Amino acid sequence: MLSSSDPPRPGGRALRLTLAALLLLPATLLAATTGRQHHSPPQHAVISSHSTRLPSLVLPSSPSPWDVAVGLACQRALGRAGGAVVAMDPRSGRVSAIVNPRDAMQRAYQPCSVFKIVVAIAGLSEGVITPETTYRCQKGCWMWAGHGPIDLRRALAVSCNPYFAWVGEQLGYETIQRYAHLLGLGELSGINLRGETAGCVPASVRPEAVGHLSSHAAGVATSAVQLAVLISAAVNGGVVLQPSLAGPDGFVPRERWRLPEGTKFDGLAQGFLAAVNEGSASPAFDPEVAAAGKTGTCAGLGWFASYAPADHPELVVVVLLRHGSGHRASAVGGRIFRELYAPGSSPTTTAGQP
Repeated sequence: MLSSSDPPRPGGRALRLTLAALLLLPATLLAATTGRQHHSPPQHAVISSHSTRLPSLVLPSSPSPWDVAVGLACQRALGRAGGAVVAMDPRSGRVSAIVNPRDAMQRAYQPCSVFKIVVAIAGLSEGVITPETTYRCQKGCWMWAGHGPIDLRRALAVSCNPYFAWVGEQLGYETIQRYAHLLGLGELSGINLRGETAGCVPASVRPEAVGHLSSHAAGVATSAVQLAVLISAAVNGGVVLQPSLAGPDGFVPRERWRLPEGTKFDGLAQGFLAAVNEGSASPAFDPEVAAAGKTGTCAGLGWFASYAPADHPELVVVVLLRHGSGHRASAVGGRIFRELYAPGSSPTTTAGQP
């Protein structure tokens, strides 16, 4: 695994946070708990709500300038939209910021099409598909005419429902369930904050319902924190991390487990990038900021599980909108990444290593 220290920012400029900026963050303290699955010393989290128009922001008790910059970017981008944001290093599990912790970790929601990541990894690993396998998407998709012949990259980019329903039906529910648990769903992540939900992965599913579960995650419930762990494992080579809200000083990454040897991720990164460049996450596109991710839309919810930079992920951002769509959630993610990574963009800090 790579270093858990804060990453260098584009351009190599130093990231600075003035004392005045810190003084503008009135806060209360929330004692974090270790829980049964977490064994490091308790941390404290800083909750900042310096404007009634902005959602609550939770930072480590000793945040780095990068943590503060990430937290403020997430808070501003979400704004008054109901929902949550989680920002985590996919290489170490260190959580820089959580916006609206109740929605981010204490409540579980249907993950919608973000669950297609589970189905894709299972399909690749079990030999049901390769990145080049094509399926003919006809009527019945969200795009009424269908997508025609479609491969994994394009299916992830446009979130093709029939493609993933077909893959799931080939796999069977027991296999999908096993990979869901392997990727941390239906389990407490062990984050060092009180009240985490384990969510839900159904114990069984009727054979005729497997396709719909595979494309829409019907019956599955996850938190934004769990999805941050999931997409981190998809881009870090299969390491399922224990997330921890903590500053960088003295932080030690904690692995929960590694996915079994032979687990495959081929074609996922290309699909996640295509989602932003040409697909369902196009509102996150910026020619100067290479972001990637997977959207989800169902039951009035909007998700965007994402990361940047696309070619060497150092920040995972999961956006949940309680009333929205994946398209809208990706716009929130795009604003976050632009504020942090776009050349010359420095609302309260300058980019670079703290």
